[in-house]
Amino acid sequence: MPMTKSALNRPSLNLIQSPIPWLQAFWTFSRPHTIVGTSLSVLGLFAIAWAARHPLGHSPGTFHVWQAVSAGWITWLTCMCTNIYIVGLNQVEDVATDRVNKPYLPLASGAFSAPQAKMLVGIAGSGAILLAVLSQSLYLLTTVWLSLAVGTMYSLPPLQLKRFSTLGSCCKLLVRGPVVNLGIFLHASSQLGLMPQVPVRIWVLTLVVLAFSGAIALLKGLQDDQVQPIGGMNSSSIARLVWCLLSACYSGIIITATAIPGVNAGFLIVTHALALVYFWYLSYQVQHAAEDPDAACFSYREFYQFIWKLFFIEYLIFPTACLLYQA
Repeated sequence: MPMTKSALNRPSLNLIQSPIPWLQAFWTFSRPHTIVGTSLSVLGLFAIAWAARHPLGHSPGTFHVWQAVSAGWITWLTCMCTNIYIVGLNQVEDVATDRVNKPYLPLASGAFSAPQAKMLVGIAGSGAILLAVLSQSLYLLTTVWLSLAVGTMYSLPPLQLKRFSTLGSCCKLLVRGPVVNLGIFLHASSQLGLMPQVPVRIWVLTLVVLAFSGAIALLKGLQDDQVQPIGGMNSSSIARLVWCLLSACYSGIIITATAIPGVNAGFLIVTHALALVYFWYLSYQVQHAAEDPDAACFSYREFYQFIWKLFFIEYLIFPTACLLYQA
């Protein structure tokens, strides 16, 4: 629904005068689902590194616990700033479109003014770089620089890669996949006293994240009544492609779990088998809804949100499988 003239002309929020509404708007500005995903990825990757440093049955000392907590906290803050820079910059450039498609966003609704949003983006980007430098970790600094660079090229002219569906999707795949997983794991390993190298389980997790990021990119834009075709495909074709992609992903993990070093294969197999069955069930509901709209009980929008949740769960399943591993 387009924004009304009164909404567009209303004064923006002030942190001092209206702290609670301002913080609520800031939370929306930060795009909560990306905050959750980034937080889980940092926590999960540190947990995997922790499992390698302190295997099941090994009691870590107080110093090692404090070392992990302090390093994880700084890394999380750094990634939060990076996340807010990327999503905030995208909103600054998309404000006109968001007033129609996403009027609840604070910049589109008028809760934040353009100068306020730009200031927040600048503070977030500067904070990410400063924290990465203070961490004295080349891995974290490289991860931040690459994420900021890709996020900038995605949103800002002259490149503004989000104009092109394929290139825009590649940007998201690059950051969510290899940049975050490899960079943060190498950083966590170095902070916990491990030799910085990428084990097989991290490569597997990275491939899983790429599969989910691809599915999310395919489903993005599908709505109940308004579908934006991708590559000439209709909604049913996109849903089937997502089904094939994630089914292959889950099946691959189930089949190869016993060959992945450093994980509890049984836990990995059972959790992914359950997730696969539930994914198939909901995929069937979506396909049935497309064929018979009157019987719809699970929309494309809900299916898209469900894939995000499956994506988040991977950062709980893989670390738990590593923590439960016993040589």
